[in-house]
Amino acid sequence: MRSRDTFTSEQRRAQLVDAAIAVIAEHGYPAASVAKIADRVGIAKSVALYHFRTKDELVAAVTVVVFAAAAEYIVPALAAAETAAGKLAAYIRSNAAFLAEHRAETVALREIATGYRSAEGRRFDEGRRFDEAVTQDTAANPPEGDLALLDPAAIFAMGVESGEFRADLDAVRAGAALRGALDGAATDLARLTAIGVAYDPIAYGETLVEIFTRGVLA
Repeated sequence: MRSRDTFTSEQRRAQLVDAAIAVIAEHGYPAASVAKIADRVGIAKSVALYHFRTKDELVAAVTVVVFAAAAEYIVPALAAAETAAGKLAAYIRSNAAFLAEHRAETVALREIATGYRSAEGRRFDEGRRFDEAVTQDTAANPPEGDLALLDPAAIFAMGVESGEFRADLDAVRAGAALRGALDGAATDLARLTAIGVAYDPIAYGETLVEIFTRGVLA
């Protein structure tokens, strides 16, 4: 009985996470109440709060699921590339592929990143709960490959060290620039989706590959 109860609880939690992603993507983070998320699943708010005691807990679970899903795209692509330039292109293309194939998740995560406030007023990127949750999930279910390369600065540093990239390249700044460019794709996806305009993350990714590769090669 305990095994069956656990399985049912895990199923319900997964349903709530999926519903939270859909509701946040459709209505925005502030409007995505626990009651509205529970209604999407077809359960009472009290049942949802049995599985996630607060909206913060549910949002943390959403970030874990989305980050872990993204890692499943990015890490194998990085592992398959042998050179720093190849890993850079793979990093960009795998991010773009995730955006293209997981639009609701991308929009929901962007909504959380821009609209989230904790009970203490902290923004999404000011607390450590989300990073810790993702770290714990990754440790429990590690994807294959070098997790350090999930930080693009590590790819740029590898290229500088190998001589593929310019010796004067600042890996940290280059990594921040690339992350900002990819975040811009997520922002455009959220904005254009909201007004019914098509957006092609793959084409955007190819543009980034060309710009960043040309800009860093020795």
